[in-house]
Amino acid sequence: MLRRSGRGTIKSDPALEKLSNGRAGAVQVMREAKIGSPEYKSAGYVADAIDDLAEKLTGDRTHFHTRPASTAPKR
Repeated sequence: MLRRSGRGTIKSDPALEKLSNGRAGAVQVMREAKIGSPEYKSAGYVADAIDDLAEKLTGDRTHFHTRPASTAPKR
């Protein structure tokens, strides 16, 4: 997907791939850090900023959020 900016065209697919890695790192820090610690809060800010940018690029703020399993449950 390409988006226009003041400078030219943004190649959002490669950017989203790199942002995915950054968000995964922020989530890892939030999982491992003490809740409420400076590290936890900073990682939360990073994840929020990445979600904001994903929304600008895709129109979906939850682009990186875990989706439910697509396979039907066993009966």
